[in-house]
Amino acid sequence: MAGSARRRAVLNLRLWVTIALTTLAVSGCAWQESPQPSHLPSSTPSLEPPATPSTEQVSALVTIETRGGECPSGPCGSVVAIEADGRVHQLRPTDLVTGQVPPEDLEALRTEIDQANFSLIESRPFTDLCPTAYDGQETIYIFTVGLGTGFERIASCEVVVDPSHPLFVAVAAALQAVGR
Repeated sequence: MAGSARRRAVLNLRLWVTIALTTLAVSGCAWQESPQPSHLPSSTPSLEPPATPSTEQVSALVTIETRGGECPSGPCGSVVAIEADGRVHQLRPTDLVTGQVPPEDLEALRTEIDQANFSLIESRPFTDLCPTAYDGQETIYIFTVGLGTGFERIASCEVVVDPSHPLFVAVAAALQAVGR
């Protein structure tokens, strides 16, 4: 009888330890903040800008984040911004200005951002398995719109991104012009 009571006590202790560790793990996950583009303040809980955006917020025409996959040093990923003045600024994994977009490519990018029908671009939801689930990458574009008064976020695991759409062609051309 004493043996079975002792086994029950050990099982109860194990159960409580398991519950405590699970609770700790779940609450730890809740504290993780989702990554924000570096041109937004880290305290901003969403991608919606404050009523009057700062110069830092509107300095990037577009921010391109790639994440997922495995690199030798850990998870792969980068954040690159094409600034309003044409600088291509890598923000992660290291902070580095990598080039200058030629004026004609920069103007083409501005024009495509201004003319983009984001509702139409976002109208086709991505329904496949996100490539990050099998060591692939997701690309997230954040466009500054409305003369810096708003942002449009397009994530390749949420929306089907058509690389032949003029907006994404202009982004690719600007990056290609500086060898990225």
